[in-house]
Amino acid sequence: MSFHNLFFKAIDFLYEPRQNRRRCTKFGGVKFDIFSDIVYSHSDPEICKLDIYRPGFGDGTRNEYEGERYFAKLPVIFYLHGGGFEAGDKFHRRALSRWLATLGYAVVNVNYGLAPECKFPAQHRQIVAALNFVSQNAQKYGLDLSRIVVAGDSAGAYYASALACICNEPDIQQKLGVSTTLKFGAAILNCGVYDMHMLATKKMIFSLGRHVFEDTTGGGPEDIEKYKWKELCNVPSLVTPDFPPSLVIYSCRDILCKDQHTALLPALKNCGVPFSEFSSVRLKDNHCFSLMWKGKAAQQANELIAQFLTKFKEGEFTV
Repeated sequence: MSFHNLFFKAIDFLYEPRQNRRRCTKFGGVKFDIFSDIVYSHSDPEICKLDIYRPGFGDGTRNEYEGERYFAKLPVIFYLHGGGFEAGDKFHRRALSRWLATLGYAVVNVNYGLAPECKFPAQHRQIVAALNFVSQNAQKYGLDLSRIVVAGDSAGAYYASALACICNEPDIQQKLGVSTTLKFGAAILNCGVYDMHMLATKKMIFSLGRHVFEDTTGGGPEDIEKYKWKELCNVPSLVTPDFPPSLVIYSCRDILCKDQHTALLPALKNCGVPFSEFSSVRLKDNHCFSLMWKGKAAQQANELIAQFLTKFKEGEFTV
């Protein structure tokens, strides 16, 4: 295991108590229906798993359909965890998934392949497969396909934004050898990477960005022009007016994804995509600060997320 790979795994371990064990994440008295480790693709069943969280209202939310019980439809959050492309797991987003479910959503919390064992574009194909699983099992799990939000943090925000572009571009789907008809109505992108070349060439502790680029693509940033999947390395270049209205959260002092928002936000603006943004300015409120729950910036960001999702759910969507 390389040092940078160990670095990201250590972050998962160190942040686990703050992200999932604080009192505010216990949701005492709230019931959830949770379906864990559902295999969404048998191409790699150990990796391709997802969890579904729903607010639990007992049997009152279930109905009968052709002799089988099913859930009443809820809007969907399709969530992709972070972890520096080399670590992370849906397990570390269980408190977040519960919280999002309390807002009246069915939350699909997705695992995907990690670098360096899994390289681009295998992950992109996997998350499209997960999205198609949602489509194929919407009746069973009560998923409203007309109201889907794509969301993610850090590397997950990269995959979330890339997936939103893939869904709008048949040419990219054809090149990837995938197909999906689903489109997202909104996106929440939290401290994400959007330009992999910027990540690789920007000065960073332990040259983490370059190592991540090499592990995900199999080459260095100097090879970008020859890289078959170079368009996937630059989400802003794929943004079109069909990109979903977005809430973009970032840290101005981010030690891992600093200035990545400067690549994405102009692309959204130039394409006329509605978006709102929220940023933290204190060094203490750093990468993915909202996942820590406590602190003024985290609370403000999460309140904006809740407002954003409530408006989308109720059809009063503006950003």
